[in-house]
Amino acid sequence: MKTKIVYISFLLLGVFVASCSEESYPEPEDRSGIINFHATVPKEPRSASTTTASIKEFIVYAYTGGNPYMENVHVTRNGSSWTYSPVVYWPNTPVNFYAYSPNITNAPSSTQPELGSIPDYKNNGSTDLLYAVSMGEVAQETPVSLNFRHALSRLSVMLSSSNPKIKVRVSYVKIHNVYHQGTFMFPQATTSSDLPENIGSWSDLKLNNDMLVFAVISEDDIFELSSTPVDITENNLETNYFIPQPLQRLGFDGSDYTGNGIEIDCEIYDTTTGAKIWPNSSTPPAQIVPESPTGRLFYPVTTDAVNKWEIGHAYVYNIKIDNPDVLQSIMFDVSVDEFQIE
Repeated sequence: MKTKIVYISFLLLGVFVASCSEESYPEPEDRSGIINFHATVPKEPRSASTTTASIKEFIVYAYTGGNPYMENVHVTRNGSSWTYSPVVYWPNTPVNFYAYSPNITNAPSSTQPELGSIPDYKNNGSTDLLYAVSMGEVAQETPVSLNFRHALSRLSVMLSSSNPKIKVRVSYVKIHNVYHQGTFMFPQATTSSDLPENIGSWSDLKLNNDMLVFAVISEDDIFELSSTPVDITENNLETNYFIPQPLQRLGFDGSDYTGNGIEIDCEIYDTTTGAKIWPNSSTPPAQIVPESPTGRLFYPVTTDAVNKWEIGHAYVYNIKIDNPDVLQSIMFDVSVDEFQIE
């Protein structure tokens, strides 16, 4: 499968957008007459995401002749094969299969999926929701091939500071003003690896507020930036997954920030003297964190090339905080490169 990658480089902020290639896994053993499954998952650029090797379970719904044939069937990995109980045998008519992983029906924030959709799915930020569709399958000796795709967008926030004159200490990072709930629609077409255009979609987006992706519990947890970019979403809250959605440019209405952005609560110190240089008495109220010694920096998540988070794409935001006078305007030098990979 050919995949288009868009790379956007900033003077201070970079965004990397990627869709996914496939990886293979040995097919399970066949059991004649019984409906068996074979599952593959797109290969993600970040190791924490679900892969063909790490997927452990999925839920299947099947329909034939417009009627339910398998409902809420829990399929689990057994070595290199997949098992479920009680087993189901092939009918004489074609079968449409809809599958998702993990078993979100057991989660308190999710509702029971209906035919072709997962209504009012509440995203907790840590679940890599997968989906697969196989249409018009008939009785066969080999397992039903389910090629899973990622239903959400994945975000990573890389932070660094290469200015030796300042020390930046980060306490909290939020993604500002994003939707947390929506209805997922399965594509009414097979999601095989040679049909990349068959993807799901989201609608009825709700619950618009901030999502915390990094937080400290005590003074010892405060993260001090270095010249090496570090993904602060890892080994903390593990909040990486977001509902695909349109994005609005970060703005300021005179009293507060509007649109979508990345909020970084931090303090900046002079390396030589140890004196705190930001926030200070000149810091605008909108950048002061109430009842906290930290100030708030805001960075956009949009550019001319990126105005939405797309389904199954990974976005890496690379933010470098080097300017001790954070009240100066942030200027961007933006270029876009496109290339193909196999």
